[in-house]
Amino acid sequence: MIFGSIWAVRGEISLGTFVAFVSYVNMLVWPTRQLGRTLTDMGKATVSTRRINEIFDEPIEILEENYQKPKIKGNISFENVYFGYKKDRPVLKNITFSIKAGETVAIIGPTGSGKSSLVHLLAWLYDYDKGSIKIDGIELKDIDRLWIRKNVGIVLQEPYLFAKTVKDNIRLFNPKIKDKKVYESANIANIHKDIQSFENGYDTLVGERGVSLSGGQKQRMAIARTIIMESPIVIFDDSLSAVDTETDISIRKALKERRNKSTAIIISHRISTVSEADKIIVLEKGEITQMGTHEELIREEGLYRRIYEIQNAIDDFNDDLALDA
Repeated sequence: MIFGSIWAVRGEISLGTFVAFVSYVNMLVWPTRQLGRTLTDMGKATVSTRRINEIFDEPIEILEENYQKPKIKGNISFENVYFGYKKDRPVLKNITFSIKAGETVAIIGPTGSGKSSLVHLLAWLYDYDKGSIKIDGIELKDIDRLWIRKNVGIVLQEPYLFAKTVKDNIRLFNPKIKDKKVYESANIANIHKDIQSFENGYDTLVGERGVSLSGGQKQRMAIARTIIMESPIVIFDDSLSAVDTETDISIRKALKERRNKSTAIIISHRISTVSEADKIIVLEKGEITQMGTHEELIREEGLYRRIYEIQNAIDDFNDDLALDA
């Protein structure tokens, strides 16, 4: 443009030629830039298409196959169960334990030890490779998947909330549930007071994925949504990680005192969360290395005692800092 301006002033090129040149340059540059963006978008689209095709290629899950639909009380037994996402790489190996109806069992272990995989087997989200899983003495694979899903409630660490009101999210599985029951479930999940503080209370829209709520509020709403189903078996998959210790204790106490007590399986990294369970299972690299009550496990060498000592040391350090402050 500088040289073109000089040449136009000198009369070496006409003003019209100069204007035409600048216009052509602009017309050439923008499509070239856009081509780079298009190539980037094409790369993203290719990956997305591949992922969509993976979903389409999955076989349709048959939920009802005229299998048994027994009345489930909550007795659970695992016998020599093996499971792996790939046949040559087992995630769970020789898992054996039993739970009586109404008991609370906690599972603790390092990341990647197979805790979530174990409870997902119970909800029949995956098929186990070997061994036996029985509910009230009936083999899991002999019970309809849909019936299992209705009787096994799972609260995930990162729950999904829909772009609906608080009330609609809590009674998602049955919109006909009365408001009184919604409030009771919210009280047990220790979220009732938070909801009342919202501008529109239970009619507040939470946004897609619950964007307007904190992590702890989302988890507690998911707990209320599971409690309202009154499932005989309830699984908490590290679903108390985003709440403080006081709230954690309050929720567990309310769950223990409610009338229709369920068999509860709690996955957590907090010793304070699992310590009051009737039985604690320690998982390491897909195998059960320890099992017992809190008092029994802190007396024996192993991962549980190491975690207990580390968390106690951290709590003592924090207490000292608070005193100094």
